[in-house]
Amino acid sequence: MNTDPSSSAKLDPVPIFPSLGNGEQFGGKSRQDLRLFTPSPSSKYPSVWSTLSGRLVMVIVVSALLVRVSWLASISASTPLQTRGPSSQMPQYDLPNYISQNLGPYSARYSVHSFGGYQHIPSEVPHDCDVVQVNILQRHAARYPTSGFGDSIASAVGKIKEAAVRSPQEAARSPLAFVSKYNYTLGKDSLVDFGRLQAYASGKYISDHYRHLSSSGTFIRSTTKDRVLESARWFKHGFKGKPFPLPISNLELPDVIIPTGPSINNTLAVGNCPAAEAAAGRTPDAPNMKWLKIYASPIATRLNAFIPDLNLTARDAHALMALCAFDTAFQNGKASPWCGIFKKVEWVDNEYYWDLEKYYGGSYGSPYAKAQGSGWVNELIARLTGKPVRVTGAINATLDSDPTTFPLPPNSPSIFADFSTDNSIVRMIAALGIIEDSEPLPAHGPPPKSHLFVSSKLVPFSTSLVLEKLVCPRQIYLQSHESALVYDTKSGEREEYVRMILNEGVVPLDMKECGRIGIKLGMCRLQDFVRSQSFSQNGGDWDKVCAPP
Repeated sequence: MNTDPSSSAKLDPVPIFPSLGNGEQFGGKSRQDLRLFTPSPSSKYPSVWSTLSGRLVMVIVVSALLVRVSWLASISASTPLQTRGPSSQMPQYDLPNYISQNLGPYSARYSVHSFGGYQHIPSEVPHDCDVVQVNILQRHAARYPTSGFGDSIASAVGKIKEAAVRSPQEAARSPLAFVSKYNYTLGKDSLVDFGRLQAYASGKYISDHYRHLSSSGTFIRSTTKDRVLESARWFKHGFKGKPFPLPISNLELPDVIIPTGPSINNTLAVGNCPAAEAAAGRTPDAPNMKWLKIYASPIATRLNAFIPDLNLTARDAHALMALCAFDTAFQNGKASPWCGIFKKVEWVDNEYYWDLEKYYGGSYGSPYAKAQGSGWVNELIARLTGKPVRVTGAINATLDSDPTTFPLPPNSPSIFADFSTDNSIVRMIAALGIIEDSEPLPAHGPPPKSHLFVSSKLVPFSTSLVLEKLVCPRQIYLQSHESALVYDTKSGEREEYVRMILNEGVVPLDMKECGRIGIKLGMCRLQDFVRSQSFSQNGGDWDKVCAPP
């Protein structure tokens, strides 16, 4: 069922495109073909390559090789490139890991293997356990810069071009020589072609990986924000295994489209917390802005030395690092020349800026975040337990009390998918109490070693937090020297468990209610997990935290 409470929502914000492979898919400009990288031989996940013809695959591989060689020849020799890590079935930026995994929320989703200092947890389903339900919280896919940030990027590029005109010889001898022929033509706000493939591939991956549940279908919710809604539509298209691409207008809608606005209860885009909205604009002394001056000022000074009278600021340097990500996504993963003008340590510092921005702006470092994310947590618990939603905070009681707009087991699909934004998802992570550092992130740096809250891991483009409900034999105990569960297989009794997987990495659940199996295996008995979420279940302090200032 397609339910849109806002009948005026614009559903087709981008042009129709004819086909993949002619360089003008989605109505965009001619550029490198979209491509998927082949899974490693040891991968247990089905490949989405089967949807593409053999001939097209060959063209894509050759194109990728030519692009790689071209960029290697063009970037500064002082920026050595390293071999990529293991490939995945999600589309990737053709960049070394020290760049691609330090782009903060503008990174392309990549496989996460560990979280901070916690031991790696195997992703295989534990022996004798069955996954019976899947809940997905997913960010929209790769997009153009937002309007304001796009203007900042264009301004920084313009400064370099103007300085190069005044001093052409110095510019031509510098690592910025390519800028004289570069024109900033990126759009604003909407998905790029690379992002459309991300969302499609993600849907197909879920359908293939949870094939035993796919036959029951999926229930998908989205907000009315164009890039979020379109991502949900491509996900649904991929989940159903339909051909990619096709005209946008032919894509099915998600099952529920929740309108957004300051007076509307919406757990996927919380905007009705007056205190948080009032504080949103007061950010000059925010930790991320303090760190920006510390890390980006030396970068601006270094770049300014290449061309006389170039006057880049710290904010300009920061904007140009983001342009590396946006331009790479715009070119369907082809490495942008902007990526080659920054040093490895500068990329690490850039990542930390975004860690601070998300941490203090909308997660554990914010006094409002847990309350804002608590409504979605209560919806999750309702799905896991099959009991009505406990209405608190941002929950839309009208939608969540109607079985057509919020179905619950056993009268529902076994796979749920909610689409949102990075700023909303970090609030939900805080409300869940997962991936939390023992100490607040230091505002003045340096970046802590092995800290947990890394934005490129948590909320890259198309990030996917999967919460599995499993049924396993009854647990007896966990021996101190073992990292495996010991089950009661004789009695035949079975219990329900929960585990979370963030971008293919099993999340350690260190809530005290989950016990040692939470840290060792990322598993928590369902009844214990529900107890661990008492903050949200008891209202999330919404009335206290969100009261108008």
